[in-house]
Amino acid sequence: MGCALAKPTLATDATTAEVEKQLQEAQDKEQYQFKILLLGAGESGKSTVVKQVKLIYKGVVTAKEKEEYTSAIRRNVIDSMQTMLDAMESFGIELARPGSGDAAARVRGADAEAALSEALAADVTALWADEGLRACYERRDEFWLLDASHYYFEEAMRLAEPDYEPTDEDMIMTRIRTTGIVVTEFEDKPYSFSLVDVGGQRSERRKWIHCFDDVKAIIFLEGLSGYHQVLFEDTAVNRMHESLQLFEEVVKNPIFTNTPVFVFLNKKDLFEQMIVKTSLKVCFPAYDGPDGEVRPALEYIEKKYTEVMDKYCPGKGVNVHVVAARVRMDMKIAFGEVKEQIKAIYAERAGKKKKKQ
Repeated sequence: MGCALAKPTLATDATTAEVEKQLQEAQDKEQYQFKILLLGAGESGKSTVVKQVKLIYKGVVTAKEKEEYTSAIRRNVIDSMQTMLDAMESFGIELARPGSGDAAARVRGADAEAALSEALAADVTALWADEGLRACYERRDEFWLLDASHYYFEEAMRLAEPDYEPTDEDMIMTRIRTTGIVVTEFEDKPYSFSLVDVGGQRSERRKWIHCFDDVKAIIFLEGLSGYHQVLFEDTAVNRMHESLQLFEEVVKNPIFTNTPVFVFLNKKDLFEQMIVKTSLKVCFPAYDGPDGEVRPALEYIEKKYTEVMDKYCPGKGVNVHVVAARVRMDMKIAFGEVKEQIKAIYAERAGKKKKKQ
């Protein structure tokens, strides 16, 4: 006897249609969800970008977050001055003013985890006025020091006040080392964005692989001041050399072949101050541009990044933005442009996909 195949029932047709509808809705929804991976070496300014994005697009800082910022910036004050005093000892530089020695002893003996007292803040302020310490500060490229240390020293008395509450600028200038993975979500309706920040220090990079799924774009940060600075983890390694090597590792990863890449050359404000005193040749001996001029030096650094991209992803291109992440307007403009470019890229890809179907 022959076997007749059963005809699909109306119920089966309806189920198939419903599944296809749900799949299409999921695909349509995905077009409006963007995961952006924020990468860069330590001290490149990734955390500053995250803080600015929060303030720009979310605008609300909780009481708990303010408490965390208060504790952190007060630690930054003590840590930074202790680092300065250690560097003075290494360089054999003496404090110049009477009383500075006693102030230095009190700062050295302070527990960075303890609260910044007004008395200790006064010691920091006095030391910052000492000519010997200032001479050491001029050599900060020779040792590891937080970029915002001058801010902590100048604002120490205010930061130590009993009723102190952090301002937006204080929060931006606070250094909290990123450990693990920090995800910041915000909406720009109908779009939703997830900004994923992972620690930039070498010990943190092994965690990056866990963030690579479904990444719609990469923002890679380079701290421009790093051309004449060393790593926290290895004071024998130049920060900008490390950053370029890291960028190369990122762009040659096959998982990112079709992922748009944006480079933020950050800390332009510090770079503009440094390049007048120190030639780019200290980082790139082959640089033949004029010493002391900002624009040619920036163009040379930008070219270094475009050359890496052209080598591993010819024809793909890379979007470069020169910013000072601590400046709200800089970030509002740069991140806004990146956001719009990401939307346009994926809208175009979705349109091509529908045509093929």
